[in-house]
Amino acid sequence: MAVLRSRKFQQHSDEEILTRYANSPTGEELYFLLVEIEERNLRDRADIAVAENRKRSRHSILYYLFYALMFGFFLLRFGGDFI
Repeated sequence: MAVLRSRKFQQHSDEEILTRYANSPTGEELYFLLVEIEERNLRDRADIAVAENRKRSRHSILYYLFYALMFGFFLLRFGGDFI
């Protein structure tokens, strides 16, 4: 079965394809990038590029301690008004 390939993406280098794929494309762009990745046998490299591009949304323990301290100060200052 013949696969429809985009002329635009056929002209891009492998690195450009992987960079665009790592930026979470959607719709038609995603489809044609996946076709190019399959045609060029870049699946392993694409998975690595996505994994490297993912950012952790977790904060450090210091982030949570800071806000717990700020909440404690808030309770000390305004807690008496509610009791």
